Amino acid sequence: MSLDGLIALDYDRFEELQHNSTLYLMRCENQDLPTAMKEHITFTPHYDTLIRSGMYEYYASEGQVSLPYALAELVDNALSATAKNTGMRSIEIRMLFDETLGKPAVVVLDNGCGMTSKQLKNWAVYRLSKFTRKNSSFASQQEGYVRPDPVAHSLNSDISYFGVGGKQAVFYIGDSTRMISKAVLSPDVHELVLSKDDFERKEKNKEDIYSGTILNRKPGDFSHCPDERFLHALIAEESEKESFTAVVITGVNPEHITFLKKDFKLWTRQLAHIYHYYIHGIDGNNMSKASANSNPSKIDIQVTLREKAPKFPRALNLREVDDDMQTLYINASADTFEFKATTQPENGTVEGVLRYHPFLYDKETYPQDPQASLDDKEDDDVESGVHNQARGSRPIFECFWNGRLIPYTKVAEFDWCARPRTQKEQDLPPECYSRISGVLFTDDRFQVSTNKLTFMDLELALRRNDTIFTCEQKIEKEFTQWLKNCHKNLDKQIQFLDYKETITLPDVTPKERQAPWATFGSIKWHGKTYKTGELVKSQRTNPTLYGKVVRFLLYGNYKGDVFATGGQVEVALVRKKFLELPHELKVEWPNGNPFSENADYPAGTPLGPLKIEILNKKGESLSRMPRAGQSPIVVNSICLSGTGTNQEEMLSYVAEHSAKWNFWFKKIENLTKVGKYTLFLNAMTNDSNQKISPVHIGMPFNIPLQIKDKYGHSTELPPNIQPEKCDLKVILPGLTKGTQTQKIFLLPGKPHSLHVKPEDNPITGENGNPFKFDVEIHDEAGNITANARQLVHCEVHGYPEIRADCSQTGVGQFVTKPINLKIIKGEPQKLTVKFSMPVSKTVKRFLQDESASLVLRNSEKIEWLAGGLLENLHYKLFDEAGREIRLTPEIASMIKVTWAEDGNLKDLVQGKLPNIQVPTKVQDARFCKVLYEGQSVSVSFTIVPCPDEPTQLQVTLPQTQTTVKLGETLSKDISEYESDHHKIYKGYQYFCYHCVNVPQVHVNVLTVCLNQEHNSCVAVTGVCFQNGTPGSREMRFTFRKYVACVTVMVTAGDPAQLKLPLQVLNGSSIPTPFIVQLFDMWGNPTQDQRVVVECSHLILKVLFYCCSTRGYYQLEFKGSFNDKPISGTSLNLNLLPNPNKPVRLSVEYDTKAKLPIIINVVPNQPVKLGPDSQPPAPVVSYSTAITNRTLVENMTLRIMDSYGNPTGQNLHGKVAVSMKSSSCDGSTNLPLFEGKNSRCQFNLVEGKVHITRLAIMENSPGENGNEYNLIFKPEVSLEAPTPLIPFELKFLFYNDSENQHKMSALSGKKDALNVAIAKYEEIFNDHQTLLMLLTAMKLHFKSLSFNLSSTVETLILTLLQVGHLACVQDDDAARVISWHLSGDMDCVITTTTAAARTIVDNTLGRQQVMPLDGILMHPGNRPLPHLRNGTPLFPPQGNPIYARDLLIYSHRPEDCNTVFKNILGDTILMDDLYSGTEYRKAVSDASCWSCVIK
Repeated sequence: MSLDGLIALDYDRFEELQHNSTLYLMRCENQDLPTAMKEHITFTPHYDTLIRSGMYEYYASEGQVSLPYALAELVDNALSATAKNTGMRSIEIRMLFDETLGKPAVVVLDNGCGMTSKQLKNWAVYRLSKFTRKNSSFASQQEGYVRPDPVAHSLNSDISYFGVGGKQAVFYIGDSTRMISKAVLSPDVHELVLSKDDFERKEKNKEDIYSGTILNRKPGDFSHCPDERFLHALIAEESEKESFTAVVITGVNPEHITFLKKDFKLWTRQLAHIYHYYIHGIDGNNMSKASANSNPSKIDIQVTLREKAPKFPRALNLREVDDDMQTLYINASADTFEFKATTQPENGTVEGVLRYHPFLYDKETYPQDPQASLDDKEDDDVESGVHNQARGSRPIFECFWNGRLIPYTKVAEFDWCARPRTQKEQDLPPECYSRISGVLFTDDRFQVSTNKLTFMDLELALRRNDTIFTCEQKIEKEFTQWLKNCHKNLDKQIQFLDYKETITLPDVTPKERQAPWATFGSIKWHGKTYKTGELVKSQRTNPTLYGKVVRFLLYGNYKGDVFATGGQVEVALVRKKFLELPHELKVEWPNGNPFSENADYPAGTPLGPLKIEILNKKGESLSRMPRAGQSPIVVNSICLSGTGTNQEEMLSYVAEHSAKWNFWFKKIENLTKVGKYTLFLNAMTNDSNQKISPVHIGMPFNIPLQIKDKYGHSTELPPNIQPEKCDLKVILPGLTKGTQTQKIFLLPGKPHSLHVKPEDNPITGENGNPFKFDVEIHDEAGNITANARQLVHCEVHGYPEIRADCSQTGVGQFVTKPINLKIIKGEPQKLTVKFSMPVSKTVKRFLQDESASLVLRNSEKIEWLAGGLLENLHYKLFDEAGREIRLTPEIASMIKVTWAEDGNLKDLVQGKLPNIQVPTKVQDARFCKVLYEGQSVSVSFTIVPCPDEPTQLQVTLPQTQTTVKLGETLSKDISEYESDHHKIYKGYQYFCYHCVNVPQVHVNVLTVCLNQEHNSCVAVTGVCFQNGTPGSREMRFTFRKYVACVTVMVTAGDPAQLKLPLQVLNGSSIPTPFIVQLFDMWGNPTQDQRVVVECSHLILKVLFYCCSTRGYYQLEFKGSFNDKPISGTSLNLNLLPNPNKPVRLSVEYDTKAKLPIIINVVPNQPVKLGPDSQPPAPVVSYSTAITNRTLVENMTLRIMDSYGNPTGQNLHGKVAVSMKSSSCDGSTNLPLFEGKNSRCQFNLVEGKVHITRLAIMENSPGENGNEYNLIFKPEVSLEAPTPLIPFELKFLFYNDSENQHKMSALSGKKDALNVAIAKYEEIFNDHQTLLMLLTAMKLHFKSLSFNLSSTVETLILTLLQVGHLACVQDDDAARVISWHLSGDMDCVITTTTAAARTIVDNTLGRQQVMPLDGILMHPGNRPLPHLRNGTPLFPPQGNPIYARDLLIYSHRPEDCNTVFKNILGDTILMDDLYSGTEYRKAVSDASCWSCVIK
């Protein structure tokens, strides 16, 4: 016999044998199987299938965090559970992250139908859907899936679907879940725990992993989880609920906890978006409509997050979220378009809604999703830019399945609502198609993924050819017409500006459109401004037309700027030649080796060749510039020149114009010198190729003169010849050729001004868009100039500063962040934009160019920017004759400097010295020396740092003066200076005391002076804190935009007052000794022990016992400080009568006295006509017998008041009698009175009328078996105070006497029964109430086992309600406390829980009860919030007192105190609203108590 794996089975192996193992009986171990054998196996999936399923299902996708979608799965289950609730459907998500109550937990709680033990077991089965459950052994008798009836938007709550989402969600959020549920009519609570630790333990112990236990317990029993304190409060709520389900998730992922805390608003916003229509109803959250929704929702989803103190809990009802995307779409739309779609073969129905978001005034109103990807941009319609500002490339439709959002599926568009692809098909501006949003509602006929994140086939089904879209007409035509109407009536897109006049256009057809037309000078469209006089050209016309704008026209009466959808523009044609002027130079590199700006190239790299073209505004190549009335000016050459680092011209070339090559520059290969070069291209209008010397505008330059003889040899100038200076021309009279012209090539000069484009002031733009500015740096002559360190700053008020480096080109571009301002009443808002370029201090520079260099003298001082770099230092050596010595490597190696160890020999040979780093502190002057070793040749100079522009503000507080008393002046100065790298800034002459700011505390600064001894620091003196509470105070110093802070510890001031309020009952001792507290003049406690306190009585000497008549008494305390008196505070003793200590009982009355009171009750005003006694309803027929036809016999009617008393004896007139049908069907077949009359009259005398007999005629018309009304209407001669109500009497009409007699008898019995029932109901109601109270008293009396007197007292307390237990002397206080306890005044107090349950059972739960043995109160009384250790933190106003301390109890005060301490708690009573508000602000723990106002 062998085991699996051909292992021989012995005694030891037999112990290892498992159940269902397969055994083989063999002759030996190596025996072959004679035939095929079957082996029984069992296999179960690993528990990771369950606990790790959520990790793969809820991965982050679409750029969104998936945790809210996992929570949504649990909310789906709760919605399904509450689907059949008749009242409010409550769902609560609790985030319990208070570590003091246990480990973090997430709880999802609902008041739905709950689950039985069988249903809870089915929930634990993975992928047991409602369809599988129906036809399997898992089904219970109560189960059975029925597809819900169709409802609007498929809001059927049928979204707990697959039997997998709940398990995936809980194990994605944490690693353990506790399911707690109680079904309707079930007495027990069922509890099931699934956890990762339990699965691992079972696997380790080789137990059945997929098995567990369900705990069945009583509601409110938490004995099975003593350590999990956060569950105790949750379980304690169970006894109050008929049914519920709670999902408790523990072991929450720390990343999830961080996200739930930090992004509370984000994930609640996503949940509100998912369940938007469940929360707000089918119309959504339309905040513009009235608060009463036509389809109010009964679903209430509450989210709470509790963290560890001192953080306050956060609570949010998802109904309060007003920024989820559906809310934004609904409230930003101006019109809607509804449609339906039907798909085959699934017979699915899709409801769709399109919304239009118009362009209003200066912005698109399409709502922007803050979570939308920034890359969602359109390339279409680049010229206008509007398409990107609305929906962009985002899809149109969001998709909802059974009423809840499927977040990862969106439908872009349908063919009938897509933007036309060709211009010919476009009847509307293309941006109109980007102003629509939409939503699709489907039912469960369309499949979704198990995690409900995506649809499986929705878009494919809707795009099939057999899908039918329906609306009132053909959908494509109706949609286009709807979109046109929206654009025409709702969009306010173009702003017409600069109104001119209103005119008539006689050429316009039809004739009624010829007037009025308003003319304007400019329009603003898509952020651009178009003005009259601008050049325009036509598009898509042949030939292209060019013109100038004459005016803009808008149909209608307007007198100023106005927004409109569109208008007309009048254009005057201009000649094409106007557009043929030169516009730009085009540079090409034929060999494909272009030089890039600011790029680095090795020395010797060839430049070029270059091909240059002159282009006009149309992009055409030019060689001539046309000018009206003159011959063309020929541009036959272009000059190319380059300058080096020191603005020295390094090369210059001129290219002639060629008909084939335009302007051509050959390859330049002489760029061998290291440095930075600037390449210039200039067009010249002459054929001169003379060398051009570049000079800078506004800068001096030299004109070198070389004197030559007639043979071209250099010679000296004769002493008798002097030059005459003139503009760019030097004349030397006496020479053969005394005039020589030198062409000057002007380069831009130094920066002089900033020019910002566009030049409009003010510049207007659309709200929500960025603004673009082009900045040019001009020299004195207005030319664009480029120099080193040209850094331009752009500052928009309220937005970060922007910088642009214009050093290379002299121009820069600024693009601000999108400007979002609140538009008030449609008025444009103004912002100031500041452009500036910091200018460096004027310092001495030493340039390499000999003609422009400054000679440095020995021992000279140089001022340079602190922290800067001193560059371009050169040296020369001269011999004794003053001749310059040529530098060689041997000579250069002997040159030494003190600021660098070893200089670069190559630079020294060229006469260049190392750069000098200037110190960062202005105090540190640097001595520098250059010497020639071996010879006594040297030169020295000193570099003095000077401050740069300020970058920070520093404040220094003396270390010996960090604490100051209130009212005391700082004895030391506060030093302040503004610096950049510790460099003092000398610019404080405008510094003043307004720069000091201490929040909530008044500060006096007496003196702010400039301290010359401390490097121009500012010394602030006379700082004095005038009020506030002791503690650390931050003093803030500001100068321009720089801020610095310093902290000072403020203590209480000198003692100035004494306080000791006290209130004593008459005959009671003072409970504690007197404790006198010293306060400064601002009410802060002080501990100064140099104060002497004396106590003297004014009226009553009170030590420890008070015994006198009630009233106010006063003790006076006096103090002295440094022999100066302190204003004494008197102690007011309010001696009150002791209500618990009676001293006398006096009852006096006169037993013989009688006081007869006679009350004469008279009738009230007449209001109606009524009988003395109510007659029975008559039954008549049209027989010949008068008795069968009699309606009324011997009946007296009187005028009565509202209480039935006869009145109106002074009224006379008539009583008109008529008939009408009781069914109000307008029947005209009415019975007639005798004499064939439909109406008869009786005399009304002294307010009454007697009717002897009133009958119908023989063979009277009428409907057999019908009921009619007799109407007795009084018509009096005098006008009554109020209209008199007529008397009505019902009667039955039959066409035979037999039925008449039967119905007459039955009608009499009915009237008698109605009267009896009314009396019995009144009696039964009184008896039933008394019976319930007596039954409760009887049962409670039987349960008592102590003496009779105690029993009676207990019964009295049991039958008393809260409103009868106490009284309050002060009427105002009594009124406020009664209002505060209005909901508990009828609550019955019992001594035991059993008695309370009896009353609840007998009253069917209608009576509110409170058992004393169920109240848990902490011993002792908490002091008022403004008291700390018996000492008030501040003098309170409004006489705060605990409301429970004003109650007076007539018996059992301890029990009554327990009751009201539980009900009132720490409720504080204040005199007025202002005092209560100030008291709440002053006390920090205001959340722990409530306040009521007299």
